[in-house]
Amino acid sequence: MNGILAAVSKKVPESCTASSISKEGCTVSLRGTPQSRLIIDCDRTGAPFAPGAPKCDYLLFAEMDGDTNRAAPIELKRGRVDVGASRNQLQAGAAAVESLTPAEFKVVLLPLLASGGVRKAGKKEARDVIRFRGKDFPIRRIRCGDPLPGR
Repeated sequence: MNGILAAVSKKVPESCTASSISKEGCTVSLRGTPQSRLIIDCDRTGAPFAPGAPKCDYLLFAEMDGDTNRAAPIELKRGRVDVGASRNQLQAGAAAVESLTPAEFKVVLLPLLASGGVRKAGKKEARDVIRFRGKDFPIRRIRCGDPLPGR
């Protein structure tokens, strides 16, 4: 590991790392995700969240081509959910990404909500964004089992 992955892995115990993204019947496929990646299971001891504070299920860091990196706070829900109910968890994930990532690294945030049921996006849903480094990033929704979206 080098670059952003090395910097982040220094701040997180190895016991928090994972090789897959799966909880309670909901999985996100890593097909198409760069091999140069770091997955943090936010439920494990030592994850970058205060006890009892909101948190997402996973953080994924990936080194992309060039000098841009991707960070994805990921929330998994087995059934049908409202995006607004998970916004706080994903925003907490974005704050953890901020605290783990040195400022010199360019990061594209991909807040991701995977669930068993995905309803069609409406006007309200289109405004559901996560704030990171002064920019808004829309929450992307996928079905459990789908791969991470490109971008």
